Amino acid sequence: MTLWDKLLEILGSLLSPDWDTLILLLPVLLLVPVAGYFLWAIRRYATAGPRVSRPLPTPPTPAGIHMPGPSLAPFLAAGGAFAFLLATLFIKIVPATDPVTGKPIPDSSTVVIEPFGVVALLVGLGAMIGALLYWGREANRDYDALEQPAALPAVAGDGPPAGDATAVGDATAVGDATAVGDATAVGDGPPVGVHVPGPSFRPLLASIAAAAMLLGLAIDPVVFIAGLLMTIIGLLGWLVDARKEYREVERSDATGHLANIPAPRFPTGTLIVFAVLFVGSLLIAGGVIPPRGGATGGGDGASSPAPATEAPATPAPSGAPTAAPSDGGSGGAMVQLTLTASGIAYDTDSLEVPANTPFQIVFTNNDAGIPHNVAIHEGSPTGPAVWTGDIFNGVETRTYDVPALPAGTYGFVCTVHPNMTGTLTAK
Repeated sequence: MTLWDKLLEILGSLLSPDWDTLILLLPVLLLVPVAGYFLWAIRRYATAGPRVSRPLPTPPTPAGIHMPGPSLAPFLAAGGAFAFLLATLFIKIVPATDPVTGKPIPDSSTVVIEPFGVVALLVGLGAMIGALLYWGREANRDYDALEQPAALPAVAGDGPPAGDATAVGDATAVGDATAVGDATAVGDGPPVGVHVPGPSFRPLLASIAAAAMLLGLAIDPVVFIAGLLMTIIGLLGWLVDARKEYREVERSDATGHLANIPAPRFPTGTLIVFAVLFVGSLLIAGGVIPPRGGATGGGDGASSPAPATEAPATPAPSGAPTAAPSDGGSGGAMVQLTLTASGIAYDTDSLEVPANTPFQIVFTNNDAGIPHNVAIHEGSPTGPAVWTGDIFNGVETRTYDVPALPAGTYGFVCTVHPNMTGTLTAK
């Protein structure tokens, strides 16, 4: 199942929502205001004009200070990362099948990479390697362009004047401990007008968020959404730091000195929020919250088949109703339908039951590790939900107890895979 299939699963749940699905969609709903604020902040920064009313007292870049120029390497790296993420859409985990019979092998799966996915992986790998080589070439050019000092400068007040060639070459003057330790020889910071950004935890937080997003691509979309929220939180913090830097630039217009923003504190609060999002997404993806062991929509997905005292003489074909022994109190036999999911498809698209009579669906999920269920909707598979059975992974068989349905036509569908549909007739 690809990430695209998972996203279709979440979108398909909007057509027939239940409480479990709504709880799973809470991160998406929280994403809307966060994304709105993010776009609003981008617009403000994009439309902010310069406020410098007069030139700085000192040149922006003093002589001897090397400023790196623009680079295209980040664009190559971003393109390679995009190709890698695009390739995940074409990597599928499907049930393994017997090469002789073509039937699914229980509790086994295999990874299938479509041809376009292989191309995307190769393009991403080539772009990333090219970006690193290009970046290394630029770094070498920057290093070669650095001006090497002709000699060490002499310390003021110790030895001959700084311009004297003999002073520069004098080993005693350079090696003098008092000269090296002189406070006047060691600068307190960058020259006036030169701004050196202070340390920041933002790259570390962005790396943690990116790792959570990549892990979500392999585990579950809920973990991916949690990583996306973590990334947005990290980027918003970076925008806050950028705004503080911009305020210092504005203040330097009046003072002539560009100061650094205060050193950041350890991001304990942000890391706690990250931990809550990550652990919560793992609990949701693992089915711990909300609990999935109870009935959903009136169907008991964990119920076992009714105890039988007499087996039918011959097994009925899939989708055909069979009479299960009654419990002795209802005065009649319980109608059972058999339905099987294999290869992300039902084995039949037509079921028939007696009207106004409870019945059972013996549902077998033969897709190893892939979740399926049966949900009944009024009129068609996209109509209002009438009853929803529990979702469970294959390979497993469960018996659904379905309440009586009035006479009419209904649609049945897999909540996880909306392409799995059929028609149920009650008459």
